[in-house]
Amino acid sequence: MKEIDRALGSGRRARDVALALSIGSAAIEASRPDIAVEVLAWAKHEAPRVSAVREAYGVALYLDEDFAAALTELQAYRRLTGRVDQNHLVADCLRALGRDVDRVAEAAAPLLDDHKAPEDRRAEAAIVWAAALADDGDVRAGRAVLRRFLEPRRGGDAEHDLRARWLAADLAQRDDDHVEAARQLERIVATDPDFLDARDRLEDLRDA
Repeated sequence: MKEIDRALGSGRRARDVALALSIGSAAIEASRPDIAVEVLAWAKHEAPRVSAVREAYGVALYLDEDFAAALTELQAYRRLTGRVDQNHLVADCLRALGRDVDRVAEAAAPLLDDHKAPEDRRAEAAIVWAAALADDGDVRAGRAVLRRFLEPRRGGDAEHDLRARWLAADLAQRDDDHVEAARQLERIVATDPDFLDARDRLEDLRDA
């Protein structure tokens, strides 16, 4: 890839790093972060200024639940590129490490508000931020974050939309807004009746 060639030239070292990146990426796709971490650690050692290597290594570490190391790599990726497209993982690492909710928000907000970013990543940013707020005791603020993602997407029924709707329903129920909880659950069940426990929760609300 061009970035590797720019950093290392076009010799054997560059080819080896490109191969390691390919193997590591395939291992991530195959849900084998243990293999990816091992291969990509070597690639990072050889090419620490290649953003694609730092990104893939950070994702592998995140999937391997090494959140502190993943945070370091994903922040390095952001510094190298100026991009926020992995900030949903940055935010989740911060949350997993028990960092202040304001730091979670600082990571999640730029991605949530970037309407050119992949929608699934924007959804995850909203989910992580909203959950962090709710865990910190501010359920209504968490609901407001989810509305920022969901309200412009009245036709959104992809899996990431359903995940956001499920959390919106959960927080609405915790906020004693059973009408909104039922509305979100109905939308989920209409799309996928077997999504998590949405159907059971909806039935419980109707029976209450």
